[in-house]
This record gives sequence, C-alpha cells and structure tokens, in this order.
Amino acid sequence: MFKPARMSRVRLVVGQGHADEVLSALQDVGVMQVEQLPQEFAAILSSNIAKDKTEISDLAQRFRSLEGLLEPQGHGQRMSFNNLEELERRAREIDIDDRAAEIFKKGEALRANISYNEVLLKVLSKLSTFERDLNILSTKTVASYVIYGPQLRQFKRELAERGSAFSVISIQDSIIVSIRRTDYKAFSIMAAPFKVYMEAIPEMEGSAGENIRSIKASIERDQKELLELGAKKKELSRKYFHRVSAIREQLDRELERVETLSKLGATDSTVAMEGWIPEENLPALESLISKITGKVYVMERGVPTKEVPPTKMENPVTTRLYEFFIRFYSVPKSNEIDPTIMFALIFPIFFGFMIGDAGYGLVMLLGALWLIRRIENPPRKSHLPRKLTSFVKTIISPNGMRVVAKSIIPGSIIAIALGLLFNEFFGFQLPYTAPFDVVKNVGTLLVISGWIGVFMVCFGFVLGILNNAAIGNKKHAIAKAGWLFAAIGFVIFGLNVLHKADLGPANIMALASYVLLGAGIVLVLIEEGAQSLMELPSLISHILSYTRLVGILLASVILAEVIDLIFLAGIHHSILLGIVGVLILVLGQMFNIVIALFEPGIQGARLIYVEFFSKFYSGNGKEFRPFVYKRQRTEPKFKL
Repeated sequence: MFKPARMSRVRLVVGQGHADEVLSALQDVGVMQVEQLPQEFAAILSSNIAKDKTEISDLAQRFRSLEGLLEPQGHGQRMSFNNLEELERRAREIDIDDRAAEIFKKGEALRANISYNEVLLKVLSKLSTFERDLNILSTKTVASYVIYGPQLRQFKRELAERGSAFSVISIQDSIIVSIRRTDYKAFSIMAAPFKVYMEAIPEMEGSAGENIRSIKASIERDQKELLELGAKKKELSRKYFHRVSAIREQLDRELERVETLSKLGATDSTVAMEGWIPEENLPALESLISKITGKVYVMERGVPTKEVPPTKMENPVTTRLYEFFIRFYSVPKSNEIDPTIMFALIFPIFFGFMIGDAGYGLVMLLGALWLIRRIENPPRKSHLPRKLTSFVKTIISPNGMRVVAKSIIPGSIIAIALGLLFNEFFGFQLPYTAPFDVVKNVGTLLVISGWIGVFMVCFGFVLGILNNAAIGNKKHAIAKAGWLFAAIGFVIFGLNVLHKADLGPANIMALASYVLLGAGIVLVLIEEGAQSLMELPSLISHILSYTRLVGILLASVILAEVIDLIFLAGIHHSILLGIVGVLILVLGQMFNIVIALFEPGIQGARLIYVEFFSKFYSGNGKEFRPFVYKRQRTEPKFKL
C-alpha cells in the first residue's frame, strides 16, 4: 500500500507447440511486461520467430473499415475464438463489404446533393420576385450574382460610379449584378472592401419559382431515399455489427501478439521470453502455464538484471484516483515509498482549509458532482459554448477532468465543515456565534500553520531515512538524518528567539538547538559535501512556506466580506446603487469562487510537491505496462 508492488524478473521457456497458447494466456491475464531478451542470448537463440503479419494486418484493416461503415450497437453477447484459424474462418463468413460500401456511397452522394440543392434554394429565394427566365442571367460569357449585406447601399453607389461595366437589377433587399466572366477578378477586388455577400447564380432554365418547386421536390425525394438507406444500414448493423466489431478486436489482439514475438527467442523446439511480473501474481500464473503446457516448461524467478523494475502502484480504491497527481509529478521507483495515500490525506485538508467558506465549499461540491455526472453521461446536445469546451479539452482530457472533480469532493466537504466552524457562508455570517473567528485569530492560525510546516518537513525527512535504509542506501539515510537534526535545531532556536529566551549555554533548549544544528551540518557535510550546505536556508523557507495556508484563507474570507459590504451598502442607499450592489455581489462572488478553486488547488499541491516530496521522494520510475489487450466485444480464453 505504501510501496509499489514487488516485481520479479522472470525467464520463461516453453515448447514451440505451446508458445502461441502461452502468449495468448499472458495477453489475457495481463500480468507480465514482456522485455527484449538480453544480447547474450542472441548467439544461441534466433530472434527471427515473428510470424508474417501481412494477412492478419490486411484482414484487420478490412474489418476496421467495415466497422466504420456500420452503425454502432449496444454491447451484445461477447464472442470467443479458440485459435487464429477459427478467427479467419469466421471472418470469411462475413461478406457484406460491397453492400455496406454501396449504402455508404449512395448516402454520401445523396447528402451532397441535398446540401447543394439547399444552397441553391437559398440563392433562388433571393430571386423569388424575379419573374423572367433565369437563362438570361448566366450564360457561357455572362455571370450573374445575387448580392446582399449591410453595406449594399454603399456598394450600389460604387457600381453606379463605375458606369456601364455592370448590369444591375434591384430585387427586394438584394441586387442582381451581371458581368462578363472575364471581368470576375476585377469585380471581386472592387467588392472586397464592402460588407456584402455574393452568391453565384448557376445556369438555369425557367423562372425562379419553377426552379424552387423543382428543387424542393428533388430534396424531398433524396431525403426519402436517404431514410430508406438509413433503414437498410440499421438492419445490416443490427445483424452484423457485433460480429464485425468482435472480429476486428480479436484481429487487433492477434496483431499485438505477433508484434510481441520479435522480443522473444527460439530454438527449433523451444521459445524463451523474459519480463517483469508482480510477485503476488507468480503462483497463479505459474499454475496457469503448467496447465497449458502439461507441466513441460521452465520458469526462472529473480533473473539478475541491471534494469530498474517497472512500477505498479497498489493503492486502496478510495485513494487510487490520487495516483493521477503522483503520475503528473513523477512515477515512483519500484523500491521507494508510493506517496499516493499521503497526498490523498493531506491535499483535501489543505484545500478545504484554504477555502474556509461553507458556501464556496457547497458550490464546489455540487459543481464537482455535476461535472462527474455530465462526463459519465454526456448529453446528446451540449448547451455550453463549443469554443469553451474545445479549449478545456486541449488542456485536460475528459478522464482527467473527472479525476480532478472527484479529488476535490473531500476538500469541498472539509471546506463546508470549516466554514461552519468559522461561520463563513459566501462571506456572510449566519445567526450564530462562530466557534472560531478567522480574522480575530490570525495569530493562532499562523502558529498552527507554522507547526504544520514543522511536522511536514520533519516527517518528510523521517520518510527519507526509512526509504533509503530499506533499500540499503545508508549514505543517503545518514544525510537525511542530518537534515532532520538541522531542521529540528532551527525550529528550537527560532522558538527561543521568538520567546526572547536566553541564547547562552544556561538555556538547555538553546544548547540542544546548537548541538542538533552542529550534528546535522556535520552529517550533511560528510555524506553530501560542502556544496549541499547551500540548501540550509531552504529549511527555514520550506517551514515558513506553510503560512501561505493562512494567507490564502484570509484573502478569500476578507475579499468575500468586502464584496458583501459593498452589496449591503448599495441596497440600503438607493435603488440604482442597490442594482449595482447586486451585480457586484454576483460577479464578485463568482470571481472569488474561481480564485478559491484554483489558488488552494495549486498552492495545496505545491506545498506537497515541493516542500514535502523533496525530502524523501525521487520519482522518475517506469510505469508497469503489461502485455495485455483490453477487450470489449470478445471473451478472454484464459483467466488467473
């Protein structure tokens, strides 16, 4: 829980006849990260055992295209395939490519025709009062345009000044301009400075009204045929989509398995592979392989290697979502402390404390619940601005937003509880006496934040000692002990200065601070060198940095109260100032909520990342990436 899963480097040798089935089992259970065999095996094992994947790749591409032509259906019954031969046979049984492609092509042609006719209707609607035959407007030598827009009047004056180069006919709120086709470039340059729209009139026979009726009838026929094609596509999808999707998924899985073969080695009779497996999964996996191979295999555990094992974080379900923030910072090495649980406990407390308002906490709680529900059950049509949603998605993925929303729920609840303790509700006071007044007890809060800083820094160094001692790195463990002694020495010395105590040898506490400081500096000097002593001032700054908890809390509370005072003053003065006061109240509180969301979130994470993690956490681990294919349409053949 506090450390990643223990990993073991395993070497597995099986017979050629069982290699495919063993690989399928590994891919189904997903507990082994397959690695390239070491170079020393190249002389005795052939690496050229990868099967020709051209046929599988072509088949997979065909079924991807076919799946794209069909209409997605809900999850049906999962399919299972015993081997590649059965998969290929069942793939050959599906022969709907031509029908699906024909429906798609006809549909695209109909949609294009409808779209073109709708544009044409828009042009003809401007010509509805033009009763003459349209063939006089556009010919091989003459082009005509319907022109309209906010600066049409100015444009008409410009045309009049140009003389007889253009033929102009006024209709409704538009004009028809006819020009020689060879004059189009000069005409478009002349029209560019004006805010007008130009729609080309195509070569047509008959009046505008006749053409409008004909085009509307054509659109109706196309839409009817499009509906019929949609019904055919729906019926085809109902019959075949689940099978097509399942076969495509299994083919993709087969491609991944074939690509993995390049990492293995083989002789005429055996296949060898190496990889990392969590130790807790070894007994079950060995039992599965024994069953597949009839106990004819070799599995060597703990294979010597200079590679650092990959990291598989193992945290309780309640705190697992905070792994997102640890990965964002850096994945832990497999042999160091996984700080996910500590982040999950500390961050909500810091976040809620810095908000300190029950109203703000309630808004954030409801907002987080709404966002989670919206992401997990997206609406068919969003009423949010498209540009805003696109911008947010470029910054963070929907899954990332869901994780962040879930992570602020505990902090929002703490903010509500502390807001009730402080009697802060959007800056207003409810009709009861606050058990703890923020503004009147700033000194107490600063002392509390200072002791929080002392605890966090010292606890970080303690974790650093334990972590380095556990992996046998005595030098760094001693150095961390030196930093711990120096930090405690600084704290004791600072308390003596604040209390104006005697700093001479008669004061035992002052003397203890000198001893701890001296011992800490000596240990750091011996283990890390003289250059590391430049970091001593950072001990004080890291401890004092935690006073920002109080600073951000005060800023939020005081700003909310100032907004409320302006509002109250306005509504008691006049109606006009009351309206202004309401606007200031709404906009000011919205602004303060946004600040209260981002500032505590950023600063709370920073206090953990910089002032806490830096004392024991190095990160830069490689995440465990098992050989596995996540299925949706097919049933796994093997399970642990």
